[in-house]
Amino acid sequence: MATPRKFFDFAEFRDHVLSVYLGYYPTTASALGLHEYDALVEDFSAPRREEYLLALRTSLTVLERDFAGASADDLTRFERRMIEWKLRDEIFRMTELKEFEWNPMIYNDQLELTHLIDRDFAPLTERMRSVLARLRAYPRILAVARQNLNGHLDRTIVETGIESLEGRLAFLDTLSEQYFGKIEDPTLLQDLMDALQSARLATQTFIEAVRTVVLPHALYDSFRLGADLLERFIRSSELVDESLETLLDKGRREMDRLTLELYRASEELDPHLAPREVFHTYIESDHFSEQHILGETERMLERIRAFIVQNNLLAIPSEIRCTVRETPAHMRWAFAAMNSPGAFETAATEAFYYITLPEQAWDEAKRREFLHGLNRSIIEIISIHEAYPGHYVHFLHIQKSKSKVGKCFWSYAFVEGWAHYAEEMMLENGWGEDDARIRLAFIQEALVRAARYIAAISLHSGRMTLSEAQQLFEDKALLRPHAARREAERGVFDPGYLFYTLGKFQIKELRARMQRADEEGFSLYEFHNRLLSYGSPPIKIIAEMMEK
Repeated sequence: MATPRKFFDFAEFRDHVLSVYLGYYPTTASALGLHEYDALVEDFSAPRREEYLLALRTSLTVLERDFAGASADDLTRFERRMIEWKLRDEIFRMTELKEFEWNPMIYNDQLELTHLIDRDFAPLTERMRSVLARLRAYPRILAVARQNLNGHLDRTIVETGIESLEGRLAFLDTLSEQYFGKIEDPTLLQDLMDALQSARLATQTFIEAVRTVVLPHALYDSFRLGADLLERFIRSSELVDESLETLLDKGRREMDRLTLELYRASEELDPHLAPREVFHTYIESDHFSEQHILGETERMLERIRAFIVQNNLLAIPSEIRCTVRETPAHMRWAFAAMNSPGAFETAATEAFYYITLPEQAWDEAKRREFLHGLNRSIIEIISIHEAYPGHYVHFLHIQKSKSKVGKCFWSYAFVEGWAHYAEEMMLENGWGEDDARIRLAFIQEALVRAARYIAAISLHSGRMTLSEAQQLFEDKALLRPHAARREAERGVFDPGYLFYTLGKFQIKELRARMQRADEEGFSLYEFHNRLLSYGSPPIKIIAEMMEK
């Protein structure tokens, strides 16, 4: 390998690393609001992976050779630490985790077009030219996927991948009717229609190939990372050095704590019923009508926001509200989700809080069952998680971060751990006025996250089967069989869903240490604002900065 180049200063090196990373993940860069990447898509082919891996290793060599000394200021020290983490984590993912070989969903992510269509950051014609370039890339993306994916994949992962790609097809079917009709340039419109037809054909062909060639050879229970790789994954992703046994023990203790709280809240509501019956009777049955869910949720967000401000829990850095909308057709796998603009976005400030409503074709019984899951108390907890002070407020702080690195690189455990921590923090500070229904809804959601934590570790280390994981969600988190099965299946292709609870643990532990260190001067408001000021790095890096 040739001698790595010299850089004028750390800022130049930092920008080089960001260009290497964003150049490999252009759809991520585009979603961040860097619109020079809008027309580009990832190339996960073997030659491009080797090129990227070489650039990562070279950058790590330069970092250790030229920028290993003490930094002149906190920002540089923070960014150096973040770059070191990210370079090592990317090398791990490329050489050991190798998700491009076993997870079809990562290729579905490359086909995403929503932020180019829904966000008015540029004239429609300009955005549609980027959509055109992305649609034309579908055949190449899916051809690379066929080359990369193993011949023997786990059956649950294959089935989920087919389902997600069929959702992508349904989304493509809506494009021409919803968006192309606004195009006045006949040449562009024809190009879009041709590209859409080609993209649909490529997607259908890929789905059929997976269904007829891959699926017959796919076996259940062949997904496990193994204990060693799972432990390295957690260490690489979140800089957590604890053993799986230690982590599992913490998860079981959290499950026990929450179960005790579940019984207490249930007894308050009805001492004659078991917790499951209390949840079904007092929580699930109390829901908004379909016609009023969106409006009621919007009013709920205002009440939650006002509570945060009145109780001085953290800063909300913008008066811009997120807009409550029905979930787009291809994203209806979740009850609710937040879609915020990118950290670098300057033109389009719209943030969409999606709520999934029952399908029009469903019968009355299925609609009613769906609404049970979207009840008033659960919507309150989900709204805290997704909007205030969860993901949306976190995004507002990220936008104001002084660090380019903090805006680009993110930790799963911090992003989801903060939103989950926010639920508990709000109740600790009086949200819900000690209403047992709100507490029970929070506890049930927290039990789902604790079950994810235990299931992910147990599934991938060989301690638990998929059926046993489903039973865990049914027995401990009060989920109905279908929802429990979906949660268990997510752990197969998303072992990182343990990070919801892991991140909450880390934030609570950091807060406790800082309170002990300064009992009289500790401010929850200042703690939260400083925590979020770094963007969303691994919490260990934040702790290094805040506890120095």
